Amino acid sequence: MKARNYKFGTHGSFAEEWGLHRRCSEWWYTTGMLNTENGDSYGFQYTLVKNRVFGIEMWLAMEALTDLQTGRHYYSQTFCHGKTKPLVTPHTVRANGSTLTRSGSGFDLDLHTKDYGIRVRMEANKPPVWHCDNGFLRMGVPDQDRETTFYYSYTNLALKGQLSLGNKTIPVTGKGWFDKQGGPFRVTNLATHWEWFSFRFFDEEEIMLFSFPQSHAADGTYIHADGTSSRLNHYTIEPLDFTTANAIRFSCKWKVHMPGIKEEDYTIVPLVDGQINLAYFELLAGVYDRNGILCGYCFVELLPGVYNKKIPIALTKTV
Repeated sequence: MKARNYKFGTHGSFAEEWGLHRRCSEWWYTTGMLNTENGDSYGFQYTLVKNRVFGIEMWLAMEALTDLQTGRHYYSQTFCHGKTKPLVTPHTVRANGSTLTRSGSGFDLDLHTKDYGIRVRMEANKPPVWHCDNGFLRMGVPDQDRETTFYYSYTNLALKGQLSLGNKTIPVTGKGWFDKQGGPFRVTNLATHWEWFSFRFFDEEEIMLFSFPQSHAADGTYIHADGTSSRLNHYTIEPLDFTTANAIRFSCKWKVHMPGIKEEDYTIVPLVDGQINLAYFELLAGVYDRNGILCGYCFVELLPGVYNKKIPIALTKTV
């Protein structure tokens, strides 16, 4: 499909920004929780990335499934090029045997790996939302329009379908979240590396926080139960613990204070160990209120430049 030009501060419709952009890195990113009838739960992630570095575009498809009963994490990644280069149409992205399709008021995800498969309908309970400053985010670097992205999400998707794992096909329901984001920012500039938190509260509200601790920059969005949203850029995130993966240091437990927002204070605690997905650290966490009660889930994505001045070659290995 024909690629769009990127101009900071000006975007098209959600449908238009679904597609490709010239001279930009960009990604289609889906995460969610799947629940079975017997009470088992699984976290999943599907990402298709077009990464533009030094003028060269590289495509990468990533699929992940976390079994919360056993803590086992399934992960696969494929560099897509030549005959395996992804297909991007006005309604579909397809790569490595997996397909994400915009359809009606939601999406259809058909995910295939050697270890498992996910086939679900993802119906939007809320309209999509432009994040931060009318859909644009400064990536930790002030006053440089190049170091920016456009960003929108469907934050509350009702999921229904099936999970194939081992020799079983299991009916599942759950909640999901879809992101489309991209821009001309340079991922090689460690100042643009982020910590991302997507809160999925049980009361049908969501919060997205995009934090750059190395420069104290922060932005975000509060999505209300009725689907309306407001910018949220006054908050603090305090790391309570750290971990090391492949010689890279990441935060892994947090205290979040959001003045005037919901109960204001929450603790984010990993439910399972995080894992490096090629170039970022991802984990599934629980959101706990001041009384220590679980009130939601949070998918967390952390980039290595936040707490590391140099990134070793080991980052390209997976765990």
